[in-house]
Amino acid sequence: MKRSLLFAAFLLSFFLSYSQKIKHVIVLGIDGCSPDGIIQAPTPNIDSLVAHGSWTYEAKAQMPTVSSPNWASIIDGVPPKDHGIWSNSWQRKQIRDSVYCGGRKGQVSPTIFKVLRESDKHAQICCIMEWWSFRRLVEPGVCTIRQRTILEGVTDFRVPTVINVRKPKFLFIHFNDVDETGHKYGHGTKEYYDAVARVDQSIGKIVKAVKHAHMLESTVFVIIADHGGIGKGHGGSTPQEVNVPFIISGAGIKQNHHIKSYVNNYDLPVTIAKMLNAKIPACWQGKVVEEIFE
Repeated sequence: MKRSLLFAAFLLSFFLSYSQKIKHVIVLGIDGCSPDGIIQAPTPNIDSLVAHGSWTYEAKAQMPTVSSPNWASIIDGVPPKDHGIWSNSWQRKQIRDSVYCGGRKGQVSPTIFKVLRESDKHAQICCIMEWWSFRRLVEPGVCTIRQRTILEGVTDFRVPTVINVRKPKFLFIHFNDVDETGHKYGHGTKEYYDAVARVDQSIGKIVKAVKHAHMLESTVFVIIADHGGIGKGHGGSTPQEVNVPFIISGAGIKQNHHIKSYVNNYDLPVTIAKMLNAKIPACWQGKVVEEIFE
């Protein structure tokens, strides 16, 4: 009995130790970014986050390797068979027909945005997206800011402003250029690697903004992609399409640590909820990636 109590106290102190360090989480979602893109392109800012964090280039996207099903898994905590989003044509009005949560028809699995809002009604929860269709994956009314940036360079201006003014507890940024370039020129081309390098430059500006806002010591950065690609497309089950980067770096995270455990993309919202002391919904199926924590 005494040993059990001591072990429980240890677990509590472990979770409190890392959660007290983490006050902000920033997700850098790079649409269509394969591990090859990061390895081959000049990415000094991403490389720095890897060196100061935990990472794997073999996290798994879900089938089909299409944007909406996978971004939904990344924020909903479940695979497509449970959130019911199978294509980019899905609309929120379809929830009543095709989506289940906890066995109940007509209720979508809650996103990390909603979970964090329910945990803290005053939190600054922000979503900046370059792909308009990402908007429909997020419940209306849960974000402090939910905006699209479309013109070149607007994301680089808008995101640092949001960080400086809002100091968000949770910020999700969706970058779209890499995916569009892959479709136009092909994955593994010079143009594709150039697009990855441009996103890396944007990430450098975001990290600089976090430093300027005096948030660096309490912020965790996440880099993830919805899928990779092969040729000018994606949707299949090849390693080039299924394997995605999963990089977590910052406060309370092990440095230069190669993640050994099997990681699904829907493990991310569960891990973020744990970081920010939010209640994990019963219908989420992801697991906390425990080995990343110091």
